[in-house]
Amino acid sequence: MANLSDECKATISKYPIGQGLSTFLERYSEFVSKFPSRPSCSKIASEAITGSVKEADRLIKNLLLTLPTLKAAEELPPHRGSSRESLSEDVVSFRARLPGQVSAKAIANLLEHAIAEPVNEESLWSAVYDLFGPVTPPPRSKAISPSSHTPFLRDLYSDWNGEFFEDPLIGLRQQMKDCISGPLPYYAKTLVFVQSSGMGKSRLADNFGTTCPMINFILRKDSVGYPPTDSKIQQFMCQEIPDDVLKIVLNSPSKTEYPHPKAAIVWNHSVMFGILKASFEIFNVWVEGQTCTEMCLEELANTRHKEMKPSDTNRTGDTSSQERIDFCDEVERKASATARLLVQDQEWRRLFNSTQDSAVRKAMEGSKYIKELLSVVEKLTNNLKKFRRRNQSDEHLLVIVFDEAASLFIPTRLSKLDSGRYIALNRMCSFLKDHPLWFFFLSTESKVEKILPADISIPVDEGEVIDYSNKSSARFPSMGAGEIKLRVFPAFVSFPLDIEDRSRMRNPVSKKEELAKSMADFSQPKHMAMFGRRLWHAYSDAQGMYKVARLKLVGGRENATYDSDNENHVFAALSFRLSLDPCLENSMSLPLVRTAVGSFMRVVISINQPTGNLHTVTPSEPVLAKAAMEHLCHPGKWSSSVDKLSRELLQNGLIEKGLKGELFARLVLILAHDSIRRDAATPGNPEQIDLERMPTFTVEEFLRALYAKDHHKSISNIDEPIRQAKMNFTHFTSTRANLPTGSAIINLCHDLLRRSAAMQLSPNNPAFDQLIPIYFGTNEETVDPEKCGVILIQNKNRVKATTPNHIFDEVFTQPQMRQSSRKPDTNSSIHQSTEYTSDDPPPTHQTITKSSKKLPIRQSSEYAFKEMKHPILFLLFDLNVNPGTVARVQVTHSTDKNLPCVWAIHSRGHTDEVFGCLRAMAVSNETNAFFASAVVKEKGLYGDIARHNLVFDKLERGFRYPEIKVDESGYEEVSDDDGGQDVDNDRDIQMEDA
Repeated sequence: MANLSDECKATISKYPIGQGLSTFLERYSEFVSKFPSRPSCSKIASEAITGSVKEADRLIKNLLLTLPTLKAAEELPPHRGSSRESLSEDVVSFRARLPGQVSAKAIANLLEHAIAEPVNEESLWSAVYDLFGPVTPPPRSKAISPSSHTPFLRDLYSDWNGEFFEDPLIGLRQQMKDCISGPLPYYAKTLVFVQSSGMGKSRLADNFGTTCPMINFILRKDSVGYPPTDSKIQQFMCQEIPDDVLKIVLNSPSKTEYPHPKAAIVWNHSVMFGILKASFEIFNVWVEGQTCTEMCLEELANTRHKEMKPSDTNRTGDTSSQERIDFCDEVERKASATARLLVQDQEWRRLFNSTQDSAVRKAMEGSKYIKELLSVVEKLTNNLKKFRRRNQSDEHLLVIVFDEAASLFIPTRLSKLDSGRYIALNRMCSFLKDHPLWFFFLSTESKVEKILPADISIPVDEGEVIDYSNKSSARFPSMGAGEIKLRVFPAFVSFPLDIEDRSRMRNPVSKKEELAKSMADFSQPKHMAMFGRRLWHAYSDAQGMYKVARLKLVGGRENATYDSDNENHVFAALSFRLSLDPCLENSMSLPLVRTAVGSFMRVVISINQPTGNLHTVTPSEPVLAKAAMEHLCHPGKWSSSVDKLSRELLQNGLIEKGLKGELFARLVLILAHDSIRRDAATPGNPEQIDLERMPTFTVEEFLRALYAKDHHKSISNIDEPIRQAKMNFTHFTSTRANLPTGSAIINLCHDLLRRSAAMQLSPNNPAFDQLIPIYFGTNEETVDPEKCGVILIQNKNRVKATTPNHIFDEVFTQPQMRQSSRKPDTNSSIHQSTEYTSDDPPPTHQTITKSSKKLPIRQSSEYAFKEMKHPILFLLFDLNVNPGTVARVQVTHSTDKNLPCVWAIHSRGHTDEVFGCLRAMAVSNETNAFFASAVVKEKGLYGDIARHNLVFDKLERGFRYPEIKVDESGYEEVSDDDGGQDVDNDRDIQMEDA
């Protein structure tokens, strides 16, 4: 058991648990009641970690979700070696790792103390600290074999040597220039490339080396990949401390309170010093062998690049060039000898005696060893300066690249994720910042808190023994600047998506070819691969591309399968279908986001370096959308995935849910789509979903899949042209911008069709929430943008229903009794429609009371669809309305003959009685809970009062000076004649107060 300090004991006494575990204990009692005899805590822990019993996993996760909320957890210090602020944050991070590198024994011990009666609180919190002790890593999944990847490696080789899209290179050069031009001093000339897999990090660094001399090392752990791993360098940089080195340090006459951490820090710095010194010396020998009078610096770089590039992948074995193999072998040999000499040097070891902030860097800075390294660098750069430059504005002469730098973070007996190697390397780089060279660190894994030194160093409690070898530099300058930290450069994340599409659309010839494609062409794998990350376009085999896409969504390990009880799998799959966003206000979402970037293809937009927070997005990638569809359409996967999303991601506030049921609306629209695709696939084999064979489906097929069978008769009354229009969306993307007007909206719909996407609209859109593009033409013809149309959806989450009349400020009528000639009186304050079918009872509140001087939507200058000549289909989802005796689904159409017809389908409710796709996809029960989790409840008058404190949240004067009307009893006066209109004079209820 962990020994608690007196301070911890005082905190535990001050903040007793009380009834804080009561909900968990109820779940525990419910769990054990299902067994003939009570299972042991060890058995429950084992089943939770192995995943053999899902209920056990959920029970342990519930305990780990409850503990961080307790006041004592918030006040207790983090575990030894943690960079977090409290034990509460430690437990949140630990929970996100389940079922990874965790100890079943520690979990069982914690469970025993949690269920004890009475609870010994000191023992319980001691058991919590024990969670962070050393563990045995679980066996890894089988790596993908080289033979299975040979065709793909050939594709990568071919694509790697193809035309390079220069936008990220331009951005990189500009960021480098801006970084060093800032007024504040910086720590080192290092740039970290952070982005998810397949975005082109390695290709960018490689291309940079065609015009700037480069030393680069590939540190990928697995032997399979492109470019190939520099295995000797990787093994040397990541090796454990040799036993003889450990003995030397432990037997050192210099006294230190921390012998084991000192051995680690001495060895790590020796290795990184050796790597850099050997690399510079050996590279300099090569430079001296070139003729500076016959070539410029860029030609020198290109010559070196050609020697170091991999050979043709048609050969077997290592594809590294012989020159590269020889270079790495010599560097490793020389670096190893240097490192061993250093650890035997007592003067070198003394540099690491102090544990004070920045003490190691300050001690090293003026040492003879760093002077020796600087002398080697000066000799190399002086030789490089002899080569003339084409671009005189570039100040850099050399770049050193460490690809897959996250491989340097290795679990040890002292730390679950030891960053000592990376810290040592980064510190060595800092000594060279005044020389014309840069360091690039490339990382797919988003260990931002490790790979970007934090602005605040790891806190040290008084009397606490810490592993100072694993402690990030405090970045204090050597002299003259007081406590002002040296700045680190922001990470480089600017890797564009849609590279192939952008390239083709920029070229007049290929743009013409793209715009001549048909709807059928949009479902072709090679067309779909143009969108998203460049990785997809590298594949020549469509099935291989889709297979890898499916693997990428489950972590990238061969033979891995989609687990709908794994929150990372569910978040990844549903994100690429529904466009999910994490709730950044909830710190518990950060591990989920970082894991999604590191292993599940989420894209980084920006990084807040001081906090480590990531702004991320799920890109619109048709290839990954299809892969996610295939995972979800396996029997039972949709229902269990929705359950997981609702129960753990939404209820715990990890996912943005929208204000009015937008997420629920996107879900039912995607389910309707999948219902169509699944029914067309080979029975029992959803991987046979063939978009090429079924490139589109009709609006009528979609509506019949979306709504329950009882409402299909009404759907058939819609005009045939709109029912027979084509659809092809497979996923949602989103925008924060308002919709454009004129031809821009036509081009937007065309581009959405090209990438098989629908769109979640801006929260500020005045009338609509989602847009699905449709096409009034055939599958085989060249798509004519003038034939593009739209389905528009509005979501409502109010108890009182609204109507299409009120939303559009127009007269809508039932299709059987159209008003064929009468033009509506737009000057009248009241429009009426009283024509209904016998099948559908008349909707309530059909009169319109004008509440403002606003023009009807379609007469407004901001209306985006004025250029569309085809009818528009409008779906009104009144999700929280109890229809009572009124029909659950009603079809009406506009009557203004001066404008294209708007067909409206108004639904009331959110159950499978409205949406037939819920029953068809067997998710009816799960979506009831999902709806409760995914929408924000209307708060009523008291919510409005708080909302009005956002004085300029709405710009109408009536919002700033509201009047509260009460009845005789002093309660809110209920109006029966507002027809569902928003009293704040806007057409759509945003409900920001929630």
